[in-house]
Amino acid sequence: MSLIGNDFKLVVAPFAFNCGECGNHIPAGGRCLESVRFGKVQKRVCSEDCRVSFDDRYWQERADQRKAGEAA
Repeated sequence: MSLIGNDFKLVVAPFAFNCGECGNHIPAGGRCLESVRFGKVQKRVCSEDCRVSFDDRYWQERADQRKAGEAA
């Protein structure tokens, strides 16, 4: 199994959506990046910059959770 954030693939958007990271509107048929796990789209973003932003935020939240667990 690959790490979260490492499995994004460039795809054609099946429908219009707003990027979950920056809010950019992507029209149906536009290019975007998708992370698919267990047969479902887990995250869809508009660009590599947003993928990196998501990846950084995701792993920082996990580190903060570990740190909070160690302090308890």
